[in-house]
Amino acid sequence: MFTQKKDSPQLSFIAQGCELTGDFHFNGDVMISGKLLGDISTQGNVVVEAGGEVNGDIQCQDINITGLVKGTVQCQKLYISSTGLFEGDAYSEKLEVIDGGQFLGQRHRDAKLTIA
Repeated sequence: MFTQKKDSPQLSFIAQGCELTGDFHFNGDVMISGKLLGDISTQGNVVVEAGGEVNGDIQCQDINITGLVKGTVQCQKLYISSTGLFEGDAYSEKLEVIDGGQFLGQRHRDAKLTIA
């Protein structure tokens, strides 16, 4: 009758209108629609939505930027949409910038640190 609950990936959400400051450590995926000043580390993925802003370093698996990110990013894949803006250093194996997206900085193919 009852089935065992499966572990679903955790999702943390920072809503529009929220402004947070500090260093943040997450266990799963992170979606940011508000403003975050500080560093982020997660074993999951990060999505910065349109209107979302991050000013700090990010360490994650993949990052999808539709909003604004300023800082150093360490990831497997960095994706910048047509409305996204990234400013800083990127340590990523893969980089994709859609027409209209902006990448201001330097990209390094080798990882700066191992993603934990």
